[in-house]
Amino acid sequence: MKKLIIWDFDGVIADSEKLWIAVWFETLKKEKNLTLSEDEKFNLLVGIADREKKKNLERYFPSLQLDDDFMQKIDAGYKYQGTHFMQPIEGVEDVMKDNRFAYCIATGATKEQHTWKMTQFKWIEKYMSPADYFTADMVAHGKPAPDIFLLAAETKGYKPQDCIVIGDSLNDFAAAKAAGMQSIAFVGAEGNNTAEYRKKCENAGVSAVCATMEEVKQFLKLI
Repeated sequence: MKKLIIWDFDGVIADSEKLWIAVWFETLKKEKNLTLSEDEKFNLLVGIADREKKKNLERYFPSLQLDDDFMQKIDAGYKYQGTHFMQPIEGVEDVMKDNRFAYCIATGATKEQHTWKMTQFKWIEKYMSPADYFTADMVAHGKPAPDIFLLAAETKGYKPQDCIVIGDSLNDFAAAKAAGMQSIAFVGAEGNNTAEYRKKCENAGVSAVCATMEEVKQFLKLI
């Protein structure tokens, strides 16, 4: 039986994490007069679902309230940035051409958000179907909880030990570990390929740290 590769989307398939963080940064600044430091952006916003971003910010800034109107502005910013600037990570399709594996996506986006993102990534349907997309609103708890990875594995008929998560965030790796799955850290997105972050990925227990999709492809040949 083929092993299952569970892809994160933003920062792994699409070089988009930087776009979404920019939307949050600018919207908070404009609407709430709140400017985040680089550490705050990384710790509060990277690699998690929007509902978890919202919880993190409101917990970290006790006086901050992010209502539906604010979240609608976030969604509008996503759509503008995604429509105009979202691009695939170089070489990602070459990895998916390896037919020794089955593939699915487990993303921190909602179903609605992921649907419009995929209109610009129709080529992915050569390797998986919309039934292989798992979104944050399908589970009770977002990453770093293992819920979405476990749902993907169960739905696809795989045991956790036969799954490999390819992600870019520490929350991806924590969720994979909690699910009992192997993980690969992709650090090729903007801002991730630093010695400090690579060390954090290694400490999170990943099986490999890869700066390019060619490195991912070569590591998978060893499995």
